[in-house]
Amino acid sequence: MRPRVPDFITIPFIIIVITFVFYVFSGGNVSYIWHPVSLSVLIISLILLLILEVLNKFIYNQKLKFLSQKERSKLVEQNRKNYFVRLYRSGFLDAKEEEKDVAVIDHGFDEILELDNRLPSWWVNLFYLTIMFAVIYFLAYTFTDFAHPEKEYELDYDKQLAEIQAYEKTRPQMTLETARFDENLVEEGKVIFKESCATCHEADGRGNIGPNLTDGYWINKQEKSLFKNVFHMAWYGSENNPTMRAFGASGEIKGNDIQKIASYVYSINRNPKKPSDGKAPEGEKVTWEEEQ
Repeated sequence: MRPRVPDFITIPFIIIVITFVFYVFSGGNVSYIWHPVSLSVLIISLILLLILEVLNKFIYNQKLKFLSQKERSKLVEQNRKNYFVRLYRSGFLDAKEEEKDVAVIDHGFDEILELDNRLPSWWVNLFYLTIMFAVIYFLAYTFTDFAHPEKEYELDYDKQLAEIQAYEKTRPQMTLETARFDENLVEEGKVIFKESCATCHEADGRGNIGPNLTDGYWINKQEKSLFKNVFHMAWYGSENNPTMRAFGASGEIKGNDIQKIASYVYSINRNPKKPSDGKAPEGEKVTWEEEQ
């Protein structure tokens, strides 16, 4: 028989495990602890543990009667010692004291002698604890959203969207009147252009089913300057080409992002290095006013 683990160790430990299980299956919501159902379960668990502890103590004392006087005296003496001192001794001191009586295993072929030591109780208990944690984690991962990378991604994504929306409320969106070419927005505009415009115009603007945006020919001329005209097309769409829809007016792309797209298109149109296999010119040759 082993010495008994004190009540003040077992009962709080089991309550902590139950609380942790509730925490896992509640999706990491700490407020669950104050819910009447949770409190009721914890109180009932505590009462049952106290009853179980009394029964275990009674059974343990009955088992002592079947031991020899020497074994019984040894267990009683061990139970009287401080639990943490006993735990320390079982892991370090007792193992050294028992080395004299430990069986020696002779490998024979490699001339190595192996001591068949008893594993320390702290090591065994830690091993059981890891198994218990693994079972709880496996069940939580299988049947709940706890510790799911996909769920965590969704939560982070929703959080970022909320932050973006809050930021957009404090920062006014650009309009046709307020937007200006900004060289610092070209790279960001390139990314958005690839996502929203490359299907029709290709990523570098050479043109596909949509017109070439790098030459000097334009199907639509609604504004006096090139940048404003690009912004106008992205916002209102094209009357002469129904395929070019109104991204801004429909709310599909925000004004600040259209400014970035227009800055990118303006930069590739003004770049003297044009794609060698660009689409043939469409529309009329246009001379634009300088950007203000």
